[in-house]
Amino acid sequence: MTDESYRKCRTCRLCRHSEDSWTCIPEGRETGPDSSCGRYRPGCCETCASHSEGKCELSGLEVYDLDVCSFYDPSGPL
Repeated sequence: MTDESYRKCRTCRLCRHSEDSWTCIPEGRETGPDSSCGRYRPGCCETCASHSEGKCELSGLEVYDLDVCSFYDPSGPL
């Protein structure tokens, strides 16, 4: 069984929210927790809070933006 939140804005690290207001940062548009978009990148380093300037803060290794990490959790930030 898959997580019902998968591919939803609520699990995308490119979306920001405050109370009932949801915003897709790269597309600069209002969205909602159950919406999705083509910018959704499950497990990619570019959408991870632990990725900074080409380096993974968890492992200390250099990573490419589109690398996929096994630590990724669609339920929340690392």
